[in-house]
Amino acid sequence: MNLKSKAKNVYRMLVQKYGSEHAKRHLWNDEFAAGKWNCLDASGGESIRYFVEKYANQGAILDLGCGSGTTGIELNPATYSFYTGVDISDEAINKAKIRAFEVNAAGRREYCVADILSYTPGSNCSVIFFGDSIYYVPFRRILPMLSRYAKHLSPDGVFAVRLFDVSGKRRRFLRLIEDNFLVIEKQLNETTHVCNIVFRPNGRG
Repeated sequence: MNLKSKAKNVYRMLVQKYGSEHAKRHLWNDEFAAGKWNCLDASGGESIRYFVEKYANQGAILDLGCGSGTTGIELNPATYSFYTGVDISDEAINKAKIRAFEVNAAGRREYCVADILSYTPGSNCSVIFFGDSIYYVPFRRILPMLSRYAKHLSPDGVFAVRLFDVSGKRRRFLRLIEDNFLVIEKQLNETTHVCNIVFRPNGRG
């Protein structure tokens, strides 16, 4: 990778994590429009979907950083009552809506264009999940964000997070969760370093 490419990647990372909502939306819209994230149109192996379905208990589900809506589309509709997908990108949300309509999965769901750092759920949820999107939150803001969303969990509700890589420095994301929440279930592949983790606030269940 040449110096120009490295500089571009650093700039992109800084905008994704620390840019204004407008700047982040502009960046993600450009990347979704260009097809950069078409690779996410199928969940593949080690999906978070299994854990979302397991703990949904026919309740509401909130997908934070839903992208083009793959997990929401693939969920078994018998496991939940309502699905909400949230993403900062208009392009991603529009694509998610179209895909849901095309596979007759548009019922009992809504999609919202919003920054997950400021979005406020309209009702309590059985599962609030992040499919790899938590990496795009500044590390120091993850715990306050989770604490805020915890107020919108139903009494038996859980968080579910997919971490695509918990090796090296990224292990701190996993440690942050394990040190501050009650872990209900964890699936860690030591070969691929993908981790799916289900947890809830301490003091519950």
